[in-house]
Amino acid sequence: MIRLAAAVLLAVLAAVPVSVMPSPPVTWLAGGALVVGGAGVIARVVPLVTAGASLALIGYALALVIARPAMNAVAASALGATLVLLLALVHFAGRVRGAALGPRVVAGQLRQWVAVAALGGGAALALTAVAAALRAALPGVALPIVVIAAALGALMTVAGVVALVTTAGDPPAPPGR
Repeated sequence: MIRLAAAVLLAVLAAVPVSVMPSPPVTWLAGGALVVGGAGVIARVVPLVTAGASLALIGYALALVIARPAMNAVAASALGATLVLLLALVHFAGRVRGAALGPRVVAGQLRQWVAVAALGGGAALALTAVAAALRAALPGVALPIVVIAAALGALMTVAGVVALVTTAGDPPAPPGR
């Protein structure tokens, strides 16, 4: 079930760039993201999924550069949340490897993911508000502010993933081993 959810998230990540700009280079990147990320989802290998998600993110950036659509902070934040959730799901699937999970374990994991998503969403909202305020105050320098805000958002996302991965310790060994 976790693999299916991760595959759906990967498909969404790969489809977003193509929906922004359906051009051959963007489609090739999305296809590569599906192949590489799909192999990682099937094998529950986080680095392969990360590489596939990175290809989808590069495709999204390329599509934005080509199409130059209006800024949409909600769509960008949703894409970032999808990316973080995909990586968290594959990491979790690799840790449990088909084990039966009790409801308390699933509830605890969901609480942790919601907390990370809320923190990331709040940071994205705050950075968007600051960028909008600075854009109004400094009309000629909007692009560098957006780039700085995006870099800070990416940094926050990486920090959230690192925190998510490092706080979940391995379960203790059974007694007698």
